[in-house]
Amino acid sequence: MKIRNFTGLIIVIASILGLLIYWREYATRDQVEVYQVVLWQVGIWMPWLLGFMALQGLEKWSRNIKNNLFLLITASLILIVLHFGWFFWLSSNASPYLHLEGSKFGVYRYFFIFWTFIDLGLVWFIIDKLKTSEHEKQDPPLLLELTRGGNTVFCEPSQIHLLAAENYYTKLFTSEGVFVMRRPLKSFLEVLPDRTFQKIHRSTIINLEQVSELARGNGSTLEVVMKDGTRKRVSKNYIKEVKRFFKDRTY
Repeated sequence: MKIRNFTGLIIVIASILGLLIYWREYATRDQVEVYQVVLWQVGIWMPWLLGFMALQGLEKWSRNIKNNLFLLITASLILIVLHFGWFFWLSSNASPYLHLEGSKFGVYRYFFIFWTFIDLGLVWFIIDKLKTSEHEKQDPPLLLELTRGGNTVFCEPSQIHLLAAENYYTKLFTSEGVFVMRRPLKSFLEVLPDRTFQKIHRSTIINLEQVSELARGNGSTLEVVMKDGTRKRVSKNYIKEVKRFFKDRTY
């Protein structure tokens, strides 16, 4: 889940809560404006954007740790405690209900019930999305169905050496031969495992595990030499990513 989508979710939650609180506290409507309540709620919930990024970073860092779910839950509980501290501080200083009858520190008691359930719901939502995203990346399609003549060939991603765009078609060079599919090149990036397949040019995707050599081309350009001897030029936009892949996997 992208931070932009999560930001939209937070704004929706804050807006709905602000409207509900304003509607519920009908006795103070002549003293409080609805926009004040909504802005206050946006301020209350925006720190969860930092919480989302923190959990996202922790999930990526702890993928190889056996009990990484326990780490995520522990971190989530810490974030809830920190969020309550932020909620208390902001409400004590900027709540539109501050100093009004029946409120203490700018809040009413039932607010805590709402915030606790929503905090727990956000934690569950974030962890579920992160784990689902991880699962989707680790379990790409096992087989690609390719056709040649009247025959159907089932090909594993590891059997694909490189893919090249040709107008509205994509040519796949595999250990089973060359195939042509009427699909755009970018559609294959969505299904092939991103740990091994890398776009090196706007018209070329390679299987990095099929590369035998990185060679210097003309001037400062870089070329990849495939195990079958094929040479492909790497666009300047992708040179760093290709070099980083091999740097992280060599001794």
